[in-house]
Amino acid sequence: MNFDKLEIYANEATEARHRNQSELGKKLENDLIRMLTEQELAFPIEENVLINKNSASFIYKNGKTYPHLIEFIAMILHIEIPIEIDQCKFGPGEIVVSANNPVEAHKILKDCSHKLQALIQAKQGRNL
Repeated sequence: MNFDKLEIYANEATEARHRNQSELGKKLENDLIRMLTEQELAFPIEENVLINKNSASFIYKNGKTYPHLIEFIAMILHIEIPIEIDQCKFGPGEIVVSANNPVEAHKILKDCSHKLQALIQAKQGRNL
């Protein structure tokens, strides 16, 4: 899954909506949902996890951020940022997980990413 491409599509979809190009916006949004659900949703994170008390922080690879993508997901799910799924908080610059060690943190992140993808998939085919 190409998160850089997803970020660009999310930005273009937002711009289309702001320019009252609803048809283009809907097409881009439907394409985004399709791309987010056709493969396993695995965020591009650095391997090293920062553990602090009962919290694990993952940062995106190469210091990237995904503000438009996270905003898009929050919009279609009608929730606020950070996107909270069980023990995970998905934000534009990092993902925070309630965990005590790296192994547990990776497992929780994988499970929560799967749940997030299932929620996005539920929006597939519906009017946004």
